[in-house]
Amino acid sequence: MIRAVVFDLWNTLVHSRHGDPFRHLQRLLTEDQRERYPEFRQEAMDRPHPDARTFIAGWMDRLGLTGEQILAMADVFQTAADDAAWFPEAEAAVAATRKVARVGLLSNTQSFDMAFLDRLGLARAIPTRCLSALTGHLKPEPGAFEDMQRRLGLFPGEIAMVGDSWRDDVTGALQAGWTAIWVNREGRPRPEDLDPEAEFLEVPDLSRVPDAIRGLQEGARCSTCLG
Repeated sequence: MIRAVVFDLWNTLVHSRHGDPFRHLQRLLTEDQRERYPEFRQEAMDRPHPDARTFIAGWMDRLGLTGEQILAMADVFQTAADDAAWFPEAEAAVAATRKVARVGLLSNTQSFDMAFLDRLGLARAIPTRCLSALTGHLKPEPGAFEDMQRRLGLFPGEIAMVGDSWRDDVTGALQAGWTAIWVNREGRPRPEDLDPEAEFLEVPDLSRVPDAIRGLQEGARCSTCLG
């Protein structure tokens, strides 16, 4: 019985109209600096920082950043936060889901420039939240799902994960023993190495999620697309 539905944040509930800020950050780095970009990205999301400029300045020596780069990179984070917006169907889908189950938020994201959660009313709509920068666990690490599970006080079979990332959301949820709902807005092909026994639902957008949860609560489980 599904008692809670946990949503991913970026590219599931909300998007930045100028695109993924981390891609923009890469363009501000030199070829040599990009070699350490994966470490930079992970550190942004697996520990708390007071603000973007402090975090980036902490990499000044490690990356050889200039003052201009630091200011430009901090502006990328701020712009992404200012541009953050619900997907058209997302707010209504969360409200409808709340009528049939508890809701939570599990996100790989930084701790700074997150005021948009209040601006969009998302903090009020989903008060139970686990952000990687505050927990130290990034999806699909088991610890990320365990943190949320403890916060909810539920068993794995009572939780569904809704997200756009096959690796982070679907694979992570299935490994945790949760139900997985893949939000596939672009109609991407399923992974070639997909386990034929994997049980998950696929939806074209979040408007289908409330009905999907009702179906699961009534005992319907299948891996066919609900679109």
